[in-house]
Amino acid sequence: MNDQTSNIGYVEMREHTVIETKEGNIVVIHEITLGDVVISVILAAMLIFMVLERFMRR
Repeated sequence: MNDQTSNIGYVEMREHTVIETKEGNIVVIHEITLGDVVISVILAAMLIFMVLERFMRR
C-alpha cells in the first residue's frame, strides 16, 4: 500500500466517508468552517426576508 494514503489518520471517523473502488479507496473529508456557517445563515435570512416582504405587500 502507498504511504501517501495514510495522511488521513488524524481525521475522526464521523468527519470522513470512505468510498471503496477496485483501484483503491477514495476518502472524502467533510469539513465546515465558521465562514461557511455565517454565509449560509446570511443567505437563508435574505431569502426568508424576501419571501416575507412579498407576502406583506399583498
